Amino acid sequence: MYKHLATRVAEHISPHGVLFIPKQIIVQRSMRLCSFCNFHHGKTSKSIKHHQLRTYNTTVNLLDHSPIKKKVKRKTKKYAELLAVTNNAASNKRTKVQTLTASNLSILVEDFDVSANKLCDNKNFILDQQLNSNYINENCHNLCDTKIDLNIENNVNIINEKEMKDCEKFHDKREDFNNLNIDNEIKNNIFQKNSSFYSVEKTKVKKHQKYNTQLQKKKNLHQIENKYGAQNHVESLLSYMDVYLFCGLLNRANKILVMYRKNSQKNLQSNESIKLYNMLLGAYASKRKVGKVLELYDMMKKDSLTPTSQTYAYIFDALGRETVNNKQIELLKKLNIEMNDYNISFNDIFNKSYFTIDQEKNILKVIRILLPDFKLSHTTLDTNYKCRILKNNLTGNNYESPVEGLLTMEELKHCFKMQLQTELAIEVEIPSIKLCDKNIKTSSEEKIVEIEKYWRNAASAAFERNLKCLKQKECQSHNASMVLYPFLEVLDKKFYIDAMLREIKQLAKESENFSVSVKLLNIKLGKYIYRRYEIERKKKTGVLNKMISIYSKYLEWYLHPEKMTHLNNMNHRIMLQYFEREEARYSVPSNFICLNWPMDVIVNIGKFLYNIILNDIMLQPEILKGQDLKYSIPAFYTLFRNKETYLSEEIKPHPLVSKLYKTTHLETLTFDTLFFPSYGPPNPWISIYSGGYLITKTDFMRVDSNSSLHQLKITDSEQLFPIFDSLNQLSSIPWKVNTAILDIVIKIFQDGGSTELKVPQSISVLSPPNLISKNATVEEKQKAAIAKAQYIQKKNDMYSLWCDTLYKLSIANHYRNKIFWLPHNLDFRGRVYPVPPYLNHLSSDLGRSLLLFAKGKPLGPNGLDWLKLHVINLTSFKKGESVKERLKYANENMDNIIDSATKPLTGKMWWKQSEEPWQTLAACMEIANALKAPNAEEYISTFPVHQDGSCNGLQHYAALGKDQIGAESVNLYPFDIPKDIYSEVVSVVEAQRQIDAKNNITIAQILEGFIKRKVIKQTVMTTVYGVTKYGAKLQIAKQLRDIENFPKEYVWQASIYLTENTFHSLRKMFKSAREIQDWFTQCAQIISSTFYQNVEWITPLGLPVVQPYIKQQKFPKKRVKGNEKPDTMKQRNAFAPNFIHSLDSTHMMLTGLNCYRNNVTFVSVHDCFWTHPCTVDVMNKICREQFVVLHSELILEDLAQFFVTRYLSANKIQEYDAKFNLEEVHNCFVNIPSKGTFDINKVLSSVYFFS
Repeated sequence: MYKHLATRVAEHISPHGVLFIPKQIIVQRSMRLCSFCNFHHGKTSKSIKHHQLRTYNTTVNLLDHSPIKKKVKRKTKKYAELLAVTNNAASNKRTKVQTLTASNLSILVEDFDVSANKLCDNKNFILDQQLNSNYINENCHNLCDTKIDLNIENNVNIINEKEMKDCEKFHDKREDFNNLNIDNEIKNNIFQKNSSFYSVEKTKVKKHQKYNTQLQKKKNLHQIENKYGAQNHVESLLSYMDVYLFCGLLNRANKILVMYRKNSQKNLQSNESIKLYNMLLGAYASKRKVGKVLELYDMMKKDSLTPTSQTYAYIFDALGRETVNNKQIELLKKLNIEMNDYNISFNDIFNKSYFTIDQEKNILKVIRILLPDFKLSHTTLDTNYKCRILKNNLTGNNYESPVEGLLTMEELKHCFKMQLQTELAIEVEIPSIKLCDKNIKTSSEEKIVEIEKYWRNAASAAFERNLKCLKQKECQSHNASMVLYPFLEVLDKKFYIDAMLREIKQLAKESENFSVSVKLLNIKLGKYIYRRYEIERKKKTGVLNKMISIYSKYLEWYLHPEKMTHLNNMNHRIMLQYFEREEARYSVPSNFICLNWPMDVIVNIGKFLYNIILNDIMLQPEILKGQDLKYSIPAFYTLFRNKETYLSEEIKPHPLVSKLYKTTHLETLTFDTLFFPSYGPPNPWISIYSGGYLITKTDFMRVDSNSSLHQLKITDSEQLFPIFDSLNQLSSIPWKVNTAILDIVIKIFQDGGSTELKVPQSISVLSPPNLISKNATVEEKQKAAIAKAQYIQKKNDMYSLWCDTLYKLSIANHYRNKIFWLPHNLDFRGRVYPVPPYLNHLSSDLGRSLLLFAKGKPLGPNGLDWLKLHVINLTSFKKGESVKERLKYANENMDNIIDSATKPLTGKMWWKQSEEPWQTLAACMEIANALKAPNAEEYISTFPVHQDGSCNGLQHYAALGKDQIGAESVNLYPFDIPKDIYSEVVSVVEAQRQIDAKNNITIAQILEGFIKRKVIKQTVMTTVYGVTKYGAKLQIAKQLRDIENFPKEYVWQASIYLTENTFHSLRKMFKSAREIQDWFTQCAQIISSTFYQNVEWITPLGLPVVQPYIKQQKFPKKRVKGNEKPDTMKQRNAFAPNFIHSLDSTHMMLTGLNCYRNNVTFVSVHDCFWTHPCTVDVMNKICREQFVVLHSELILEDLAQFFVTRYLSANKIQEYDAKFNLEEVHNCFVNIPSKGTFDINKVLSSVYFFS
């Protein structure tokens, strides 16, 4: 029977005076035919262990259902009775029956004369002790006493008649046996036996080689583990030590160092551990404990560690707090000599170290005791790039402010203040555009206020109680150098209580059909506490005030750069660094203060707080009057959902809690500040740790791989300057909302949405499948189950799209008539993304139509024509026509364009036919506004015009291989009309379809008239980016489903057919691309499978790229991040597309940096570049020039040389200690594919390269 509930015996437990209800398990099932309800439920969950039962439940009077122990059949041991006969005696023995193995067999093979006696003597054949006499008497016969009657006549039944006939047949064939050549047979048998022996030996050798290979793999992975293990361990200890010191637990912090020295003697040779000493030095220096400081310094030298400039900064700070005497002067002289030995100068202390507010004067005091005339000289800011591809400085001297004429200084500082307040609050609550019933009674809101007050008091009392218990338990432990309780004391208690109340509200508002796993909730809550700690730490250390002062000066330059003539040729990064030095004469200390907490600490904090939510947050009968509630019950409980291969523990609110919150807070939405655009200009990136939002830590790179982060950390900041500047350029562009489009979309959305206009509809429009009768057949039940699954899937998809649009429109409505900015970061390949996920230009057609540049520019002589071309490009009506024909078509349809702009929902709705309808409508409105102006050339336009690459991935492949045919196919070569690669592929596929149709292939006949450009466009576009055949089938199937007349039952079969033909045609058309892809794949195979390393490379702009794909263990163990084994399959398949992605990102960055130098507004959606209509011509020129500059480099040759240096250097080969053919690997790396004759400079005159 299909079990819906598995319960335990009802028990009443009353800890803390609260009556609990019986335990229960709730399991989400899938779809199998149920014998109970006669319906398909899908996959049933696996058995649930007894300890998985949840503690609390919302249902009373449950049945007893104790777990049944599974009967395990015991394996019976088999014995054999043997008669051991020697010269002296004969005895009965018993021995175990063992499985014959290859090693046992070798005994028989090697010794032809082996006998039972020898087997008994062999130590591998052990007989049990002699059986006792009783056992022998009862169960054994004495052969000596057995009498055998040899008289056949008396034993007539010994051989029957049948057996006699068999004997006669045997005697008849005696002659056949006599004719056998016995000698030859014996020789053959010996030969066969020797062959078998050779096979066995050969198998042994293979097994031995396999064992050595596996052993070598373990050694290599162990080396990787040691490489990252010491570093990660030190970083974890630093986090603990940092919190201990902030809580004033100096002795406990010192204990961490003592335990580390005791247990990590081998790792002390790594200078990573110097950070532990330096942190303690700073703490002792601030406490004026000079003796402890000097003791630590001696310990550091004893451990053979190299002191840093930070080390001497803390030592001098400690000495500067004391009265100077002759003994200290001698000590300073000795320290100065040692500094010279380590090649550290006094200036290095100021230029390469971090200080708090009052340390600089103490250090200067000490230094001037030795050198009275010492004058501090800071290193000059280097404005030049070290990158070969950027030989010249790209900071122009005619920089114009992006908000000039839009905001005053007071308004800009007000924007800064709003952003600062938003980040300090961590969350933002905004009005929702969803229409709500205003007649909802406020009684539920009053009840929620009352119950939240009770919960706050209960959470506060439980927090104090549990923290006290935790503290006592951890303090009693002898080896507890790393404990949790300081992380729960580092903030004021109210922050932890507020965090729990925040989680309670979010859980109560969750969807009834969805709940987050306990693990993710623990991490989320732990990270929230860390972010709150980060903010409070910056407040208390003075970092926040200092950042405000520096940023205020940066805003003055951002708004009025022309007033700072002495700061020409400066960009955003250099200006922020300049003001930092002017403000404090030393670097920002936030880089070293806010250390990341270890993940186990994050999780344990979440567990501690969620334990209170589950156990102490109750629903009281006296508060919930009118409800059928007799006892205090938990407001939240855990359940288990079936995830096919495992059970996921999740948390759900009690139905009464959901009911209460369902009728309140409907008018608002709450978001994390990272989901919101910035009210002010983002903080420029000056390092991988500092940039993006003002005080909220923003990830420079979107990656969880420790390998990628490690490469970034060891890369010089100067090498990353072009990357920082590119991100800063994109982030500096101000935006505003297109209110005309926003109003139309909100109206359609509030009216229920529209499938035709691509505005998501509410799930209320869906009708559930019809119920089936009890007497339905099995086939009908299966169809009903499929219909139900499809309904659920469609319902989930619709709800997801509806929520995304709700968030997007609500945020856009919140920023109505405001200026905002989009901070940017990048992924591991170097592709750039806006940090806010909902309102940005990397969104859908609808999302992009909502955005305009905040700053407008006059259209100029060509601006209006570019707007017209932009409209036609969006429609894709004239994709294969020349620019002249497109412009002519736009002028012919000007009535439709004006009608669309003035009557978007009541007119002809010409814009609705476009491939990108909402962006088309926005462009129509901009053209209409420009035509209304007295002089169109003077019309101030804020509309972004796009220039899109012609299958940009294939463009890079053609340029890499200098492939003439490929270059012509993707418009690298100039033509009068554009080459449309998608249409060419369609024509090839269609030609093959016609042939197959004539050969009576059914699917080819069905596809007649349906093979359109749109059907295969996405597949062609993503082929170079590594799309698999399965992924391509899904892409094509999606397009076929959207065609109304195409028979739905043939969608999947047709997608398979079209995928095969599309891939085949691309292989024929782009030979060079295929060869380069094959070389990429071979190199990645060797790197990941032979060297057990992730594939790495450096982009032409200097960004280190590390592919983060690792092999996931089926049952993962606790391990150090960074020592994971690379996933060879993913490393190999992803290298080619990822490398191309890094190239198109490099091209985008080069274009953006040069546009910044020429005061051209520039933003990008990967290979689609945006600018004002008046500057399209300039951007197009820069775009083509930078593509030529990029591909004039020896990209493949540089990559090959990098592989040789990175993986085949002498030191690396010794590390591998593996047996591989060095020559073959070297040849694979350096034998790059041959190149064609295409002249890359032809791109400069290609009109349709980007169009």
